[in-house]
Amino acid sequence: MIRKLGLLSALALIVLATASCQKLQARDNLNKGIKAFREGKFERAVEFFDNATKLDPELTNAELYLATAYAQQYIPDVDSPDNVKFAENAIKTFESVANKDPKNTNAIAGLAGMYQSLHKYEKAVEYYKKQTEIEPDNPVPYYAIGSTDWILVYNKQNPLPDDQKAVLVAEGLQYVDKALEKNPSYEEAMTYKNLLLRQKALLTKDPVEAKALEDQATEWFNKALAARKANEEKKASTAGEAQ
Repeated sequence: MIRKLGLLSALALIVLATASCQKLQARDNLNKGIKAFREGKFERAVEFFDNATKLDPELTNAELYLATAYAQQYIPDVDSPDNVKFAENAIKTFESVANKDPKNTNAIAGLAGMYQSLHKYEKAVEYYKKQTEIEPDNPVPYYAIGSTDWILVYNKQNPLPDDQKAVLVAEGLQYVDKALEKNPSYEEAMTYKNLLLRQKALLTKDPVEAKALEDQATEWFNKALAARKANEEKKASTAGEAQ
């Protein structure tokens, strides 16, 4: 009995040692993958990150880097089999992380970005909205929803009925306003507020209201230009102080 217990203890130690060794190897592959990723060697990076996730399925960073490496190789609007596979692998891997951790911001943002690149705008908005729930103080996903709504409204190849456009314009304005609440100097959000207001003006049948909306749009266009100038001056000043 004592010999049997000793054998079991030895086996347990071997299993623990093997698991520990695999985790170390996973970390090593992760570090090598990050180096290749930063050097722009995405194919090589994929190999390292894939090895890391197989060695340690709980190593979330490796899985996120793997998804991002696939995404980096995807070229929008190119329908080659390899390119389509990059998109599929990126989405599949981001989803794997999100399924295990629904509040993983990087995975949710990665899915939103991939669907945006694939022109699956409704799906992109779905994930941008999830990102606002996880990061309520981050202005970027709010802006992304507003800009994506404008893309849908402005789409000339697949025009929407005016009632659907009106709903999207209202939603877009709501979200760019939220982005500006979080970041009052957000020039891109100002630009899309201008564009959404112009779409709203096109949809109204009241010429007086249309003129007022056009005037508001022009004001936001000018605010965006001023914000861009101020932001550029701030960057230049910060860069000068850093030298």
